[in-house]
Amino acid sequence: MLISHWRVIRPFLALALSLMCLPALATDKVVLQLKWEHEFQFAGYYAALWQGYYEREGIEVEIRSAATPDGTFLSPLDELVSGRADFAVGGTDVLISRGHGHDLKVLAPIFQRSPGALFALENQPIDTVEQASRLRIAAIPSDDTRVEARAMFYMNGIDSERISFVDVPVSIESLLEDKTDAIVTYGISAQIRARELELQLNSLSPSHHGIQFYGDTLYTSGKLARERSDLAERFLRASLNGWRYALEHRTNIASRISATLPRYVYQYDDFQTYNQQFAQLIDEYIFYPVVELGQIDSKRWQRTYDILDRLGEIESPYDPMTLLFKKPGTSQVSLSVLGWGGVTLLLLLVSLILWRSGHSRGWQVAVIVFMLFLEQGLEAWHRQDSRVQLSIKVLERLSGVRSHLEQVLARNLAELSGVAAFIAANPDISDNEFRNYAATILKVDPQLINLAAAPDLTIKFVYPLQGNEAAIGLNYRDNPDQLPAVLRAMETNEPIIAGPVNLVQGGRAFIGRAPVRVIKPNGEVTDWGVVSAPIDVAAVYREAGLLDPELGLTIAIRGKDGLISEGGPFYGRKEIFSHPDVVTQRVNFGGGSWQIAAIPSGNGYTNNPRLYLIRISSALVGFLILLLLMTYRRNLDSQKHYQGVLRRHTEFLREVETVAKVGGWRMDASGMISELSEQARTFLKLEGSDTKLPVNLFANQFVSSETLSVSQLLHEALNSNQSVDLEVKSRDDTSWYHIIADPLGDGSDREMVGAIQDITEKKIADAKIERQANYDSLTNLPNRELFRDRLETAMARTRRSGNAIALLFVDLDNFKSINDNYGHREGDLVLQEAAQRITKCLRESDTVGRHSGDEFTVILHDVGSDAVADQIASKLVNALGQAFIVGGAEVHCGASVGVAFYPGDADSAEGLIVNADQAMYEVKKSGRNGWYFYTKEMQLRSEHRHRLYNDLVAAIRDDQLSVHLQPILTTNSQKVIGCEALARWQRADGSWLSPAEFVPFAEETGLINQIDYLVMEKAAAALRDINCHREQSISLSINVSPRLFHTKDQSLERWMELIRKISQELPVIVEITERLLIEQTQEITGTLNELANMGIGISIDDFGTGYSSLSYLTRFPVTGLKIDRSFVDGIGTNSSSEPVIETILAMAGKLNIRVVAEGVETQAQLEYLKQLECDYVQGYFLGRPMPVTEFTALLQRKH
Repeated sequence: MLISHWRVIRPFLALALSLMCLPALATDKVVLQLKWEHEFQFAGYYAALWQGYYEREGIEVEIRSAATPDGTFLSPLDELVSGRADFAVGGTDVLISRGHGHDLKVLAPIFQRSPGALFALENQPIDTVEQASRLRIAAIPSDDTRVEARAMFYMNGIDSERISFVDVPVSIESLLEDKTDAIVTYGISAQIRARELELQLNSLSPSHHGIQFYGDTLYTSGKLARERSDLAERFLRASLNGWRYALEHRTNIASRISATLPRYVYQYDDFQTYNQQFAQLIDEYIFYPVVELGQIDSKRWQRTYDILDRLGEIESPYDPMTLLFKKPGTSQVSLSVLGWGGVTLLLLLVSLILWRSGHSRGWQVAVIVFMLFLEQGLEAWHRQDSRVQLSIKVLERLSGVRSHLEQVLARNLAELSGVAAFIAANPDISDNEFRNYAATILKVDPQLINLAAAPDLTIKFVYPLQGNEAAIGLNYRDNPDQLPAVLRAMETNEPIIAGPVNLVQGGRAFIGRAPVRVIKPNGEVTDWGVVSAPIDVAAVYREAGLLDPELGLTIAIRGKDGLISEGGPFYGRKEIFSHPDVVTQRVNFGGGSWQIAAIPSGNGYTNNPRLYLIRISSALVGFLILLLLMTYRRNLDSQKHYQGVLRRHTEFLREVETVAKVGGWRMDASGMISELSEQARTFLKLEGSDTKLPVNLFANQFVSSETLSVSQLLHEALNSNQSVDLEVKSRDDTSWYHIIADPLGDGSDREMVGAIQDITEKKIADAKIERQANYDSLTNLPNRELFRDRLETAMARTRRSGNAIALLFVDLDNFKSINDNYGHREGDLVLQEAAQRITKCLRESDTVGRHSGDEFTVILHDVGSDAVADQIASKLVNALGQAFIVGGAEVHCGASVGVAFYPGDADSAEGLIVNADQAMYEVKKSGRNGWYFYTKEMQLRSEHRHRLYNDLVAAIRDDQLSVHLQPILTTNSQKVIGCEALARWQRADGSWLSPAEFVPFAEETGLINQIDYLVMEKAAAALRDINCHREQSISLSINVSPRLFHTKDQSLERWMELIRKISQELPVIVEITERLLIEQTQEITGTLNELANMGIGISIDDFGTGYSSLSYLTRFPVTGLKIDRSFVDGIGTNSSSEPVIETILAMAGKLNIRVVAEGVETQAQLEYLKQLECDYVQGYFLGRPMPVTEFTALLQRKH
């Protein structure tokens, strides 16, 4: 069934895979044209080529220098437009060239700031734009830098046409030869060349004076961006990756550029140094990683376009946003079409599968659904196509409206600018002169409602005056509603349109404003004021065609006051801008712009004949397909039915035999195997098609454990009319079979019919289960259960024979460190080798088993004396003490062996193992790597430890442990500033158990973590009550066991939660041991740092008694040390103690670590510590550990 389905699906999959592989087989060859000679300015493109980023995107790139070997320079634009290049690097020339009609697309600006700047020699100051405007300036005529310089002069109120640009080489040499006063060039190149010549330059950057142009910009042709958007996107992605690499590997890239890429025209004394310096200065222009590579700000892009437009560089206006490359998005309709197509293909495959498999209802439904989805997909395509066509119509009509609107506004602003120009030429204009000129203007342009002139921003002239008398004397500075628009007109030096606003006399109007600037005889430009005129909104709309009922568009406009990004909507509904089918354009005028949006009026997607044709055709085709398939299916089903009945009967028994691994056979009365099934012939490895063979030949294939042969057993069963049931093994000893048979018939018709089943896997499984139940899978030694069974057998034999046995309990020393450091895999190898070494040390009569983990047990039989066990134990310790090879390194393990004898040391197998284990434990306590014989004293010690453990568990559970506090005092004033919390245990019988006895035991058994938690909790509660009556809080010092940091349960988290709460209520100091710091695990370091971040002090207890190291005093957040009492005891009696104390105090003072000397027992010790200026002291001389009530009384006496 699966094969037939595969045959149906395979052609579809092959087609899909071939289509998917086509793009991967293609490599696109492109040319990137640079704008200058090879240098670090284009480092990202070289890096993308050298590092294989282009190759990974399936692109083969040729990077061409702008300079040719004959010294001429190529124009990137000409190369791109002519088709000789596919991508190019440019600047503001891309915006200008688009205005000249070239079809271009900007992929990404690489330089976020243009490197262009003005440079002059040190003796020529250029501190201001006005100062620079009076100089001779050398600039390349068609270069971006000259455009930027002109824009800077223009935006700072200086006519760029009167700037003296001179046609001389743009180089520092031209400055030195006095051919020019200043040059406009790349800042990086000028700075580096000046360094080579050891010159100081003055500079003036347009970016510091309102010109925020982008620098180097990657662009391509509009045709390539539209038709090969995937190529453009891949090229851009690889280029940006190359730039990231170049900026992260500047030195290497700069060196490779200098060594491998030629320059033909402009040379430097040291090209290598030039590129390295360029690599460092480039951050001033790229801003990576603060600004992501290729980022573009739409407002800044629009402002660049607007400035170029004002300079007259834009020949044909356009929307600059259309210049930016965007990956063609997938519209909702496109996604819908893809979705319909994918689902349709899937349903087609499902229909074919169901049809082939005979699911009549299923495939019929699938075909119907398939046709529905196909029809819906065609409808989606139809709607998409209709929407595109309608959008084109809307765009055409809206473009006409926008053009008319711009013309109307431009005409009104031109009239207003004419008034401003008239006043600028006659700054001392009289009221009569203004009235006559204004009357003429209003006659020419009836859309202007009135004219007003405001010298120094105060309205002085209005025409007509009637009805507008109140405006005379209005100071715009005192009118916050109109002042922003007035100032914007003055700052931009361009006419603007504000509003629309409602007029008092009715109607609405735009307010046009134009600045008036007067040029004095000395060339100085001054602001005279502003002229304003309301423009009739209705007249503007009517002339622009917005009110045309035949327009067929629903229009909205926003950008009130000419602020396209900030101004709100003022015409139409604002919802139009968010409509999915909206078409928008920009309306530009003077110093502002609006955004106009349109959607088709009414329902643009009504049904049409093509839609009905799609639906009817789909229904007819679906019906015909169903009819044909149903007829064919019916005939095919009938044929398959008869074939299937026959096939099922013939295959059924074969399938059953194969699944059950059973073969059938028949033996007649003459002893001839008359019939054998195919499976039975396979078992017997018979070749050929003959199904008959003598019973002897049949029986000789097997070996039976019965007394009679298989042949005899079969004959006897047939003659005696009995059943056969036996297990036999194949003659080649590779398989097991189960033979069963029953006799049938009487006399000469009697026969034996039976079955033969392969039970080899069952036999193997039974043997494996038995092995797993009794042997350790890792070492192949008897496991604990089998070993105990053998031990009980050996003990029974001893009771009969009187020959003693010895039980050895072997435990590998330090095995856990091997697992921890090398892993469990290497640990398992050590266990396997250890098992082999133990086995080699024993006699053949002895038994070894794996008890658990790294523990082994050994039975020594017929032990005549202790010397025999002693000798073998010695051999075991020596053998296991030899090095193991782990991970290529030698490691040493060692072993501890406990020996117990039977009879004598125990009466049962379990008791003997326990006593040998106790003996082994004594070896562990005495230093490991040895052997002990079991004694009664060991039993007594074990019982004592067991009782102590149970009592301690009960004491913790029943809250029998109490807290004593030992004061910590300042050395000089004996003022109590803190206390150490210590555990005390008064047993149920009233006796006190020394901490020296139960604390180490608790540490060993793991109960210490519970004790530490209990002590901290009780001590904190006591100090909380004490400190609430004190101005200065008493700090709490608590001890913590290293075991806490290695627990696998939640003890550490629970302890941290408690101490976090306590630290918020009182000062806490945690006392740790040097042993904890030596371990240096990441978890320990993290916990200590977390405690320090809570404001908790970290103090090293018993400092100097362990492995003291200065390194961990600086590596860990240690705030205090405790000098061990053994050094304090030696004051005045042990000459070596005092230098140690002095050294510790000197070291702590340098590290700003506080020191507590503990164990102070005499006045002499205290005086000595005072002399050394030890911070704090603690000891019985100053205060023993005491209950909370006594500690409270001590504080009252002290204070």
